[in-house]
Amino acid sequence: MLKISPHVVLTRTEDAAVLLDKKSGTYFRINPMGTAVFEMLAAGRTQDEVVSELSARHPAAADRIPGDVAKLIDTMRRAKVLV
Repeated sequence: MLKISPHVVLTRTEDAAVLLDKKSGTYFRINPMGTAVFEMLAAGRTQDEVVSELSARHPAAADRIPGDVAKLIDTMRRAKVLV
């Protein structure tokens, strides 16, 4: 199960969002799609559920959503946003 680090908080900006790791002081700017992925994972959804939801919302991009979500999750794991 994918779990958000307890040290990470999301702060929305005008056109995107920022993830702040309060423990390390590191922050990451994420776009609206990344924000949606983060929020769905924080709500306890699985990777497959996130892909299904985003594909339903954006059918024109459905072919590349699985790869984009996998890449973002891998990046979040390496950055210790996901534990």
